[in-house]
Amino acid sequence: MDHKRLGAGAVAADTRRRGRWPITRGWFVGAQGPSLPIIWICVLSALAVVAGVGSAIAYFDVGRAVADRRSDELRRLELNAERSAGQIESQLLEESRPTDLATVRNAVWLRRYWTRTLSRQPGRIYAAVTDRKGLIIAHTDRKREGLRLAVADGEDLLVDGPELVETTELNLTGGRRALDMRIPILANGVPLGIYRTGLDADWLDRRLDDVRRSRTTFWALIVGGMCGLLLLSSVAVVHVTRHTAHLEHALEAAHARRVSEMHELVVGIAHEVRNPLNAIRLNTHSLGQILREGISLSPDEISAMLDEMTDDIERLETLMRQMLGFTRTERDPSAATNVNDEMQRAVALLRPQFERQRIEVRVQLAEEPCTTPVDAARMRQILLNLLHNAADALGQGGHIDVLARSSRGQVEIVVADDGPGIPAEDRERVFVPFYSTKASGTGLGLALARKFVEEAGGTIECQDNAGRGCRFSIVLPTSHEPVLEAAV
Repeated sequence: MDHKRLGAGAVAADTRRRGRWPITRGWFVGAQGPSLPIIWICVLSALAVVAGVGSAIAYFDVGRAVADRRSDELRRLELNAERSAGQIESQLLEESRPTDLATVRNAVWLRRYWTRTLSRQPGRIYAAVTDRKGLIIAHTDRKREGLRLAVADGEDLLVDGPELVETTELNLTGGRRALDMRIPILANGVPLGIYRTGLDADWLDRRLDDVRRSRTTFWALIVGGMCGLLLLSSVAVVHVTRHTAHLEHALEAAHARRVSEMHELVVGIAHEVRNPLNAIRLNTHSLGQILREGISLSPDEISAMLDEMTDDIERLETLMRQMLGFTRTERDPSAATNVNDEMQRAVALLRPQFERQRIEVRVQLAEEPCTTPVDAARMRQILLNLLHNAADALGQGGHIDVLARSSRGQVEIVVADDGPGIPAEDRERVFVPFYSTKASGTGLGLALARKFVEEAGGTIECQDNAGRGCRFSIVLPTSHEPVLEAAV
């Protein structure tokens, strides 16, 4: 009998009928997830925007921080020069020589003042007092006193207010690059000379480089962290989206399988019910015709017809019972069955059949008692189905091996025979409802076994038995609940 399996077209049509299209489908996301080129173009564009905006903000902030630091240093330099010039003016007035600038050369108070203040001001390389013609009257380096600055003859160096000039004047700075702050020295409002103090320009550049490096590092960490978070979040979004698409694809595949299995189930039920019903209808029609026409039959013939109808009714009853077992979903979550005990019970129940068929059954129990979360009735039905199939496959003579072993929280149950085996292409189909290679089989035994095993969180596989026969392997989780021993 051909079982027509619904394909992708039928699933798509069913999906359209129910109006459920996956939300992740479209120009941006394909059947297996988002389009990677488009995703990465968007991610790289966002990274470029974040990096560009962050770099612009960092550039502005670094420039402002450097400018502020330079302004602070120069402002301190200016305030110190103004205080020093004012101190000189006050001292000259106290000595009643407000216009005699030359007296500051040997002024002890000025040397002490320079020693006290300049030692606390890093980067200061000199302080000096010059007259309006460039003669150095006083200098922190006394060897430079009496020297003249490089100016044109007769040029007046007087300044109106604070003035900053970068210079490398040899007699003033010793050839070092300095920022020379100049403040006029006044006596009664009349300019007498110039107070000069020099800040090491190279020292200031190094300090500004430190500020620039520190702020740049800070912004690099900020922008890099933002880009990293954006990249990680983008990867997470891609992963979640693709995983969602994968789940939707898996759900569609599961739905297609359920539709196909339901189709096969309906077709199988119709086939399995039709045959015995046709036989019963044929026998009842024959008996009615015999009674109406007064045809005499021997008791043996009547008994044969009645036995045949009885067999068909029992077959329908068996089919209905198995169908109820297949559709029933309730399961005792607290069940805990001793695997070794149920294996022994199942073999004992079928021992007379094995002896009639001259089949040798070899049982190997698990070394330690192990339990599994399958209730005893279901476990017994699973084992009986597998043992019945093995016996039917062997016919007369042969061996059946039944073994159990536990390891790492799992128990494996194996039922193997050395019969003709099952072709590789049919090993998955044997679990499909109503698929059977036996004329008298309903095709529900292995389907029920798989259903019970999967509901308990396990797996069942049909395998080749080392080139001879068939091997069914069941893997179930173990439970640790105590199980009361029951008599066989």
